[in-house]
Amino acid sequence: MTALIDAALDAVADERAAVQAEYEAFATFDRRVADCSTVSASTGPPLVADPRPSGKSLERVRTAYAETVMSVPHYEAEYDETVAESLAAEFGDDIAAALVGGTALTPEFREAVRAATDAARRERAEFLDVLDRESASLSTAADDVADLRADMDALDDRPLSARSFDDLYDLWTRVEELERRVDGIAFRRQETIRGHRNDLPGVPTDLCEYLYAGLSASYPVLATLADLGDTLEQAGRRVERILASTA
Repeated sequence: MTALIDAALDAVADERAAVQAEYEAFATFDRRVADCSTVSASTGPPLVADPRPSGKSLERVRTAYAETVMSVPHYEAEYDETVAESLAAEFGDDIAAALVGGTALTPEFREAVRAATDAARRERAEFLDVLDRESASLSTAADDVADLRADMDALDDRPLSARSFDDLYDLWTRVEELERRVDGIAFRRQETIRGHRNDLPGVPTDLCEYLYAGLSASYPVLATLADLGDTLEQAGRRVERILASTA
């Protein structure tokens, strides 16, 4: 009964591995940028040096970016962007334009790149926290559903026809109690989903729709609970009919 939730846990684990790889790639990129030499802006006409910087310092930054951030295993499947497109998506148009079309890496610009890199890392770190909470929520829901399913199976220890009126009434109250447990699990899960939306205000789509697009349901826990709820509702109706006929 928890197959769909188990598939969701696998999806979260895959996403977490990808985000962790990006976090580490940005950390490596930052170290390489920190090691890049800079070119100070000239304050007057040069006497000997070429007044036009060669742009090699910026080329080294672009190469470092391609060899780190753009080299994570899932990059092509997930993004498939050019260097310029990826830089713009991660650092904004201004920094991307300066890295692609600028002339030199000044100390000030290097710090701007590193600040943008730090922001990208913090964004991944925050997302990792959300994914950890999502994984914990799914695991708790899977345990709750397994316990609920076991208690539902225990209801079928005797045929309805072999039960007395009092036994049937007791069975009906147990079904109602299980229905309330379903509602409680669903409520807690919905609270978690709402919390994700508050934690990720900049994400253009719902986290569950993003994570579970490849599953048969975008809300695997709620879909599982809906199936259990339908089963319990049908069971309750059967008991009610027999109670009415024996009253």
